[in-house]
Amino acid sequence: MVNELKRHYGEVEVNLDQAQGREFVEAWLDSQPNELGAAFRATLYRHTQGQPLFTVELVRAMQERGEVIRDEKGHWVEGPALVWGRLPARTEAVIDERVARLAEPLRETLVIASVEGETFTAQVIARLQGLQERNVLQRLSRELEKRHRLVRKQAEVRLNHRMLTRFQFAHALFQQYLYNQLSISERQLLHGEIAEALAELYKGRIEEVTIQLAHHFAEAGNGERAVEYLLKAGDQARGLYAHQEAIAAYQRALSFLKEMGEYERAARTLMKLGLAYHLAFDFRQARQAYEEGFNLWQRASEARPAHPLQPAPHALRVNWSDPPTLDPTMSGTVTSTDVIEQLFSGLVALSPELDVVPAMAHTWEVLEEGRRYVFHLRDDVQWSDGVPVTAEDFVYAWRRALNPATSSQNASLLHDIEGARACHQGQLSDPDRLGVRVLDEATLVVDLEEPTAYFLHVLTHCASYPVPRHVVEKHGQAWTELEHLVTNGLFRLEAWDRGRSMVLSRNPEYHDQFTGNTERVELTFQPEDSARLEMYETDRLDILEDIPPTDWIRIRQRHAGEYLLRPWLDSRYIGFSLNRPPFNDRRVRQAFTLATDREALAQVLFSGYHLPATGGFVPLGMPGHSAEIGLRYDPAQARQILAEAGYSSGRGFPVVDALRPPSHGTEIVSEYLQAQWRKILGVEIAWGMMDWGKTRLDADQPTMFLVGWVADFPDPDNFLRVAGESGGWHKAAFAELVEKARRVSDQKERLQLYRQADRILVEEATIIPLLYGRSHLLVKPWVSKFPTSAIKRWFWKDVVIEPHG
Repeated sequence: MVNELKRHYGEVEVNLDQAQGREFVEAWLDSQPNELGAAFRATLYRHTQGQPLFTVELVRAMQERGEVIRDEKGHWVEGPALVWGRLPARTEAVIDERVARLAEPLRETLVIASVEGETFTAQVIARLQGLQERNVLQRLSRELEKRHRLVRKQAEVRLNHRMLTRFQFAHALFQQYLYNQLSISERQLLHGEIAEALAELYKGRIEEVTIQLAHHFAEAGNGERAVEYLLKAGDQARGLYAHQEAIAAYQRALSFLKEMGEYERAARTLMKLGLAYHLAFDFRQARQAYEEGFNLWQRASEARPAHPLQPAPHALRVNWSDPPTLDPTMSGTVTSTDVIEQLFSGLVALSPELDVVPAMAHTWEVLEEGRRYVFHLRDDVQWSDGVPVTAEDFVYAWRRALNPATSSQNASLLHDIEGARACHQGQLSDPDRLGVRVLDEATLVVDLEEPTAYFLHVLTHCASYPVPRHVVEKHGQAWTELEHLVTNGLFRLEAWDRGRSMVLSRNPEYHDQFTGNTERVELTFQPEDSARLEMYETDRLDILEDIPPTDWIRIRQRHAGEYLLRPWLDSRYIGFSLNRPPFNDRRVRQAFTLATDREALAQVLFSGYHLPATGGFVPLGMPGHSAEIGLRYDPAQARQILAEAGYSSGRGFPVVDALRPPSHGTEIVSEYLQAQWRKILGVEIAWGMMDWGKTRLDADQPTMFLVGWVADFPDPDNFLRVAGESGGWHKAAFAELVEKARRVSDQKERLQLYRQADRILVEEATIIPLLYGRSHLLVKPWVSKFPTSAIKRWFWKDVVIEPHG
């Protein structure tokens, strides 16, 4: 085959399929002694697609330029620097001859396409050329594809009720040649115009082209817009544990920010970069990025805004539920945790982009290959009663959480600390053997059992917050009552009328800048759906959460411009007591799973506002999510399996205690499941309500329970280990995989182990994943800035309320 191709390689029209092209690259390279590895061969194929002339000429040119050189054995090897973008003269001549045959309008179309990339969009070209889309499609399909064979149609994509048509250059070198013919100023102009066209076309789905927008704005020299999308691209890549892509995006954003003198944003970007290295277990590079970020952070914090915002015209008013506790160690509900995050501050904090940023600790070091952390506390922080916050407050809080007698629901979050699990399980009586110690009042040392990439994210959770020992030991459980409460966070508790309302006011002593203008936050505990909606519609609430599922469509239509869909890493599921009948029998659990129509639950009952959990327990949007691995809805098989377990048509099925949280949404779900299981399995399940905030699934576990798990930190360990320890549903093979994943430093291997564990979970029907939840809000138009994230939901210090009538 190679000899045959060699006789014809001068003809550009020789087209090879992918297998043939790769075969030619491999065979031609191996026809001469070489040590050129897989990476070189893959890049060569990507540039030439195995087209014989281009392949041969490109390698020969690289040899002539000294980029591919001979080693001492006479074998060809990679030189110190490879330049893939420089085309050989003969290749340029052949391509130029092909392109010269084109009429000018066709050539202009290809030039614009070459700037978008090897793959390009017909609708983008139409906008830049000011032509009808139909004319551009005809030009591409009839002339450039069928007649000249310079492009080929790749795909059609439905986007916002229209179709986008994607084409691809027949050979990557055609695109490269045309692009190289443009001057730098022409390239910059076209990159900018293409970026604007893509942003307009993908409006509302901009995350799909974040990487492309970052590239085009960067090449256009538009630093501000380039940084915006480079950071988004980096965050997306980091969220998927695509570390190298994230690092590259952050580094390029940094170069722009430093050029622009944007030191605070550069500092925040360095924290992103450090975290990306950290998640990749590259602690040396992480430390360098952190140290540079800390220096810039200090420089930026000394500069105050030239024009501070005017205070908000009124308090931020939000509907809420009365929090069961304000004790960071004891919080087990979202309603408690969300308030605690405003009242207390930990070593580090979480940004809306899920970055870890300094809080009580102004710097930290990661030592001993990720096994030791040294945190240096600020010297200007104090409790609200004026007592300094010290490293000892953290040690006291963590020991208190891990003490079995405390019964903290958050203790398992700290299990990565040396000795923490043994301490929590009552196997370590000496607290001094816990891997947490004080060097001095401002220095805290934490030793882990093994390097853990997500540990800094764990420290953003309230489980790791300090508590004031002098107040806790004086007042006991009553220390969080209004008259005793001492805090160190962004806000202070001003009033708490249990069952009715709560008021928080900005902490004037807090060290960090408030980028918003909110001075006070008023939380109203109104349990009635209609009353909450009436308060919002009469402008007595600025934010409405907990919209009744039955009213979502109607309310969204009525307040279309005020609706906000907030991402949330949330899985809602049915759990079982695995040690008691009837659910100690896997067949019974599988029968209930097969009798649960999650698609109908999401689409019919929730109108698509939540997503059906047809994958594993790890939710959509989190690294390690496994799509479509759940047991499929199959009523016939469900009945058959239940009969095999001894409960044909439900006969003899025992009465079970089933509990759900006291909310309207869970009431709807439980009624739906009750009716479905009655109809399919002949089983009657009567649901009771949990004493929310007091029921412990690992201690007071009912036979069946309906709950949700919202991410504490963005890693599958939080679902498959921490949630499992809280829910008590660990099985031997599952637990072994999860424990192994904790100790693996290769993220690709880690995620594979977690996916295997997740598959065991759903195939064994240890739980029934029901929905991947999403958060739905109404936000008044005068709330002009309202940051949020998929984990931490409220950033009140950054909220801006504009004056209004």
